[in-house]
Amino acid sequence: MKLRSLLLGLAASSFLFAGDPLPSWKDRPAKKAIVEFVGKVTTPGSPDFVPAPERIAAFDNDGTLWCEQPLPVQLYFALDRVKALAPQHPEWKTREPFASLLKGDLQIVLAGGERALLELMMATHTGMTAEEFERVVTDWIAAAKHPKTDRLFTEMVYQPMLELLAYLRANGFKNFIVSGGGIEFMRPWTEQVYGIPPEQVVGSSVKTKFEARDGKPAIVRLPELNFNDDKDGKPVGINQHIGRRPIAAFGNSTGDQQMLEYTQAGGGARFMLLVLHDDAAREFAYGPARGLPNVRLGAFPPALEEHARKDGWTVVSMKNDWKTVFPAEPTVTAIDILLEPDDVMLRRSAANNERLLGVYPKGFALDAAHRPHITMIQRFVRTADLDQVYAAAGQVLAQANVTGMKLAAFRYYYAPVGDTGVAGIVAKPTPELIRLQEDLIAATAPYTVESGSWSAFITTPDDPNNEALIGYVSAFVRKYSGEHFNPHVSTGVAPREYLDKMLAEPFEPFTFSPAGAAVYQLGQFGTAAKKLQRLDLKHGDAARDRLVQ
Repeated sequence: MKLRSLLLGLAASSFLFAGDPLPSWKDRPAKKAIVEFVGKVTTPGSPDFVPAPERIAAFDNDGTLWCEQPLPVQLYFALDRVKALAPQHPEWKTREPFASLLKGDLQIVLAGGERALLELMMATHTGMTAEEFERVVTDWIAAAKHPKTDRLFTEMVYQPMLELLAYLRANGFKNFIVSGGGIEFMRPWTEQVYGIPPEQVVGSSVKTKFEARDGKPAIVRLPELNFNDDKDGKPVGINQHIGRRPIAAFGNSTGDQQMLEYTQAGGGARFMLLVLHDDAAREFAYGPARGLPNVRLGAFPPALEEHARKDGWTVVSMKNDWKTVFPAEPTVTAIDILLEPDDVMLRRSAANNERLLGVYPKGFALDAAHRPHITMIQRFVRTADLDQVYAAAGQVLAQANVTGMKLAAFRYYYAPVGDTGVAGIVAKPTPELIRLQEDLIAATAPYTVESGSWSAFITTPDDPNNEALIGYVSAFVRKYSGEHFNPHVSTGVAPREYLDKMLAEPFEPFTFSPAGAAVYQLGQFGTAAKKLQRLDLKHGDAARDRLVQ
């Protein structure tokens, strides 16, 4: 999150010195109005000058900063939560709105209006601690994708609005999100995506209480609405959470009207803006202003446009005012920085792989595309930064006595994948190995991205899109490092029933050492599918051999 905020800050500075603060905005009245307003309120001596502490900007989220169609993102989250929790609630099979959701019928849910949506949120967002909910949201948002574009929801943000946030921030504004969405749904990721920290997020909330759980103090989320931060609730939320009236407000629907009215009612220079979604080719077209299709959530009716015209608010046409809508999709590679084991481990791995293939021929063989290895870290990195990744990892390895490590293999294990499992041989983590992992994580952090798509992996046309693997790589550093590090060599795939029996068998322990190190691109099942770079354990900098990719 800190890295993303730093990048946003650098981006803002580049806008200032490049001469065009909003490069994705066309040179039309909307862009001119923004620049003129910022100039007026930030120029000392101007009659409209506003001191920096009073430069508050309030942004709606859904439909203003990121895509909200065909459903708001938090509703997709709730739908996935219903599916995940359904085995614990057999009554949902016959109870609405859950029954329709489980059948894939979203229209009945939407037809139920706010009451149905509230019931859905209470059932899927409560009954846990605030920390537990944050983890659920963090894991989900790292891998969840838009159903139409197959891009991560966090990539379905509007590039022109990211530039606007950075431009305002660089000019002394403090940006707040003021959304009807859940405050604790947004807080885990807004800093990473928008550069807006959790304390600058205002949203709807459920009631909570303080209690001890497992002997530790916790905030528990209760199935009762505390505050609805929508429509006339937005000014109330601003007053309660911010304590200053914004001088600029940005929205896209009737749910934002009162926030813009409240902003305009203050003294001095004020700026109000609405985004009109009229670009069916690049996003979605909906109104029903200007004859556009109507929607149940996020509507922009003709009356709102007339109100904006009368009060001098800026209306942005997504089709006519924005050069681009979404950020360019970065090219990302899923990598595994790994240690290559010596012959002792290779022989034991090969024997176990042969055994597993005998019971499950559809698994993988240990070959050039599935090399035995000990994963140190798995991450998504920007493809353009791979050279920097190689250099950073090489410098760390050059300072460690990797080949001198003695590792003790002591049992089999497997990671379940549906009815099968990816099996392997586990080694005991040593302090030296954990420290090496920590150093590799820190060295490669500047080149990583939160998540990626299936295109980041080495695949064949027959490989199914393994969403579980994408989620695993996204969460690797957070979930499988440090005290949770599980060094192992994957040896094959087999049915879980067979693997359970294998784990119950006696295991003959043995000692082995790392013999090499490399960066691989990951393939199906998380295997080391393609060697990208060998890392020299003696000279970790200029002595690395570049392999043909």
